[in-house]
Parts: sequence; structure tokens; C-alpha cells
Amino acid sequence: MRLSKTKFSPLDFLELAGFDRNELLARMTLDKSLAPEEVELQSKLIVNLLPAAVQLSKNPSLALNLGQLNYVSQLGIFGFAVQSCSNLRQILTLMLRYHPIMKQEVRWQIGEFENNVSVRFKMDTGSTEQQKLMTELAFPNFFAVAKTLTNKSLAATEVHLIFPKPDYYRTYKKFLPVPLRFNQPHNQILVPKAVLDSPVKTANPASQVVFQQLCEEMLQDLNRIENTSAAVRRLLIQSAGDFPNIDQVADKLHMSKSTLGRRLERECTSFRTIIDEVKNLLAKEYLTNTELTVADIAHLLDYTDTANFRRAFVRWNKMTPSAFRQVL
Repeated sequence: MRLSKTKFSPLDFLELAGFDRNELLARMTLDKSLAPEEVELQSKLIVNLLPAAVQLSKNPSLALNLGQLNYVSQLGIFGFAVQSCSNLRQILTLMLRYHPIMKQEVRWQIGEFENNVSVRFKMDTGSTEQQKLMTELAFPNFFAVAKTLTNKSLAATEVHLIFPKPDYYRTYKKFLPVPLRFNQPHNQILVPKAVLDSPVKTANPASQVVFQQLCEEMLQDLNRIENTSAAVRRLLIQSAGDFPNIDQVADKLHMSKSTLGRRLERECTSFRTIIDEVKNLLAKEYLTNTELTVADIAHLLDYTDTANFRRAFVRWNKMTPSAFRQVL
């Protein structure tokens, strides 16, 4: 399994829609007092690029149209995690926890009522126009992705929007084929609870465990400088099923085997310790969140003999895999 982090930038997204990268950057409105590195950061945010794209296209409903682009498969680890979910409910849970790794200054919230679930879209930064454009991009995309992943249209109850009804209302009806209510307290989609159990056609519980662990690593790294052991851990999780040896890991980290060993020793660990930790972590996730047999899990963790996996699991947890599953 060879994966990358999210590399599909907002500029890539708009280029996919036919826009010229240089023209977009030239039309971006940025604070002139920003340092060069801050300008670079802001140029990577779709919230700043959308107004430029609307201006270039002279199409006020552009964001609604762009919402039809299905770019989930281009979102690296996060995109693979979404596609491997079992149902829409699991996707929403994933979005809530890991959307910050997309670094787009937006967030999702979930609220539960008697029969419906509200999926709210919030932004605490940006102008009123930027927030409106981002909502017009996000909601049609939510419907489009749900349809792609489940092979059926999302049966939402209503869509609420905080801004007034626009002149291009007919375009809204095209991409959001549900009752629309404007001038509401929240930007939200109301979905019947039963709809969230709609199965995802690309579901893969075994892969979901790996992708979610990778997302967790990325989320934790947002607030820390990655050390060597964290880098090794991510490479091992990413390569689950075909674990690299210490020479291959050292090569991927652009250092010698001896340098890698010394750095891990300074962090009070070793390559063998980390690989055992990763295998134990994944083993417990598989046992908890999938119905895979112990033999299947042993195979996924690169054990040629199920008995060897059982012995290792007992060494790590003082109980067999079957006993661990029974006490859940």
C-alpha cells in the first residue's frame, strides 16, 4: 500500500475546473501587510481563491457548479479514508474529527433531533461573501459525493442557509433538489437519521482502520513538530500488510540505518519496539472494528503463521486475540 498525504491543493481543484493558476493568483485579494510565507499559506486556501474564480468567470453561481466536481479520490489519505467508510454516518464522524487536516478554515458540526440529523457548515473567518461562496461550494459537493459513494441521491429533508435568497435561485434548485430555506440561523442540511445508514459501495473495513490511523497521526502533527519515531510510525502504518524493514525506512527518511537507530535511541525507543507498537495498534483496531478472522488479521499484519501472531498478541496484551474480542 503506497499512499501520500493530501496533495490536491485548491489551485489544483480550480485548474481541474478550467481556470488558469496565474490569473487566479493575480486576482486574489490579500492583506498587503502579510509576510511572504503568510501570503503563500493564504494562496493555498480555497476561501481566498473562490472570489477570484467568480470574478474571472463572471458567473455568480460558479461555486454551486464547482460543487459537482467529485475530487474525493484526489485528497490523499483523507479521501481514501472517506471512500473506505461503511456508511454515511461513519463518513460524518470522520469529517468531524479529521476535517482540520484539510486546512481550509471551515468546520462541520452534527446535531441530532427526534427524526433528523443536522449537518452544519461553519466558518469563523473570512468575509460574508467568502462564507457564502464556501457554503455554495460545500453543500452541493456534500450531495454529489454522497450520491457517488452510495449510488443514490441523498434524501435530505431541507437545506437551511443564513443568507438571503439570491438572484440565481434556479441554480440552487438544480444542485440542491430539496426544500430550501434562506435567512435561517444556520447553514445546515437536515437528513433523516435512517439515511445515514446508507451503505458506501467502496467500503473496506480493513483499509478504514489503516486510513483512520494515518488521519489520526496527521491530526496530531498539526500541533507538533514531528520527531523521528512519529515519522517511522506513520511509514509503518501506511505500509500495513507489506511492512518495510529498517533499511527501507531509513532510505525513505533520507538517512542511514545507523543514523535512524541513533535518533530512535535518543527518543528512548527502537525500530523493533515501534513496529510491535504499530502491529499491536492495528491488531486491536481490526479486532474491535471489523469481523475479520484472526487468521485474516495475521495475514494483514505480515505474519506468515497465525500461531506466531497469537504469541505476539499475548506478549503485547497478556491475552489471546479471541479473548480480547470477547471482552469488548
